[in-house]
Amino acid sequence: MTLAELTAAQRVVILIQENHTVDNYFGGLAPWGANVATGWPVLQNPPPKPPFSASYPPHNRQAYFEWLTSGKAEHSQVDTATVLPYYLHLAVSYAFLENHCAGFGTDSTANHMLLVGGQSPTLRNPASGTAPEWDLPSVPGSAGDHGLTWRCYSDDGYPVSFYTQLKASPSVVPLSHLSSDAAAGALPQLMYIWHRSGLDEHPPSDVTAGMNAVWQAVDTIVNAGGWDDTVFMLTWDDWGGFDDHVATPAVEYTPDNVQVAYGARVPLLMFGGRVKPGIDSRWCSHISIPKTALQLLDLPPLGVPRLDDDAGLADLVDTSRQANPQPPAYGTALAPLTPPSPRPAPRPLPPQPSGRPQPVGPVIRRSGAALPPPNDAPLPKQPAPPQ
Repeated sequence: MTLAELTAAQRVVILIQENHTVDNYFGGLAPWGANVATGWPVLQNPPPKPPFSASYPPHNRQAYFEWLTSGKAEHSQVDTATVLPYYLHLAVSYAFLENHCAGFGTDSTANHMLLVGGQSPTLRNPASGTAPEWDLPSVPGSAGDHGLTWRCYSDDGYPVSFYTQLKASPSVVPLSHLSSDAAAGALPQLMYIWHRSGLDEHPPSDVTAGMNAVWQAVDTIVNAGGWDDTVFMLTWDDWGGFDDHVATPAVEYTPDNVQVAYGARVPLLMFGGRVKPGIDSRWCSHISIPKTALQLLDLPPLGVPRLDDDAGLADLVDTSRQANPQPPAYGTALAPLTPPSPRPAPRPLPPQPSGRPQPVGPVIRRSGAALPPPNDAPLPKQPAPPQ
């Protein structure tokens, strides 16, 4: 069989939640040999108010710079097994990418756009009440251009409303349509899913409620059929201002000589009927997720160098292997998981990606013309680029 035949998928589902690092969420994976911190202060769920709010912990570009240079961040973690048992089950049963990173070291909007199309014209969230728009290529747009069905399930249209090609599409629908689409046998080949505020796990949300919302969405899709040929990728948009003990590689930097890629580690769970289980230690980022969707759906390059040049994660899918069991049905009482014995040692960090860090590149429009590189969150000028 060819590589394309080995990795083909009939459906790709990308679920995007909010604002947590690997250490903040998955300290409970340590008994399985994950490279995660343990013993940090336990984060109350839901977190206390104050000081937690929509902007605390601080997690914008300035906060990321302070984390890079001084380690300043919210230093805490949830009790994974108690607070996030379904996520722990997915991580143990399928693929957990322990060195997956936010695409850019900043907050939400840029990272959501990286997950949709591999680039962002901004490093800031738009001001309240504004609705910027850019005519950029995207994975959903490419799917539609090449005859595949797609849907972006988002109650407020964020972030697909930033894309000229997508903003008025009838394939951008509220998340409530997921159940009716599944019941009608009308689930598309490509699906992006965002949950509304309160269920997106953004502080100060109850993250167990967010996990349950994801569990329901996954269960709806699984019950509609096609588990064996479906690939799910579940990630979190950015670091949320939470600490992580791993310093991530410098791949790109802004004109102030501050690393912008990679951002901090954020979890990535990859699961489905033919996904190879285990802890995967390679360096990857949000760019790898849309690239994997292109690979699995046999779509051509997008025309965005950062994305097109990424290796992707399609090698974790093998249609020749025996199908994995389906995940537990929503609401199932999850039995405690038994770690391996003896306890595996954490894997060493992989080598840094080859090549020297590069200046962040221009943004490519659908026409092929270029916009300037994102530089709307300047920081104190550093004496030299990161090494």
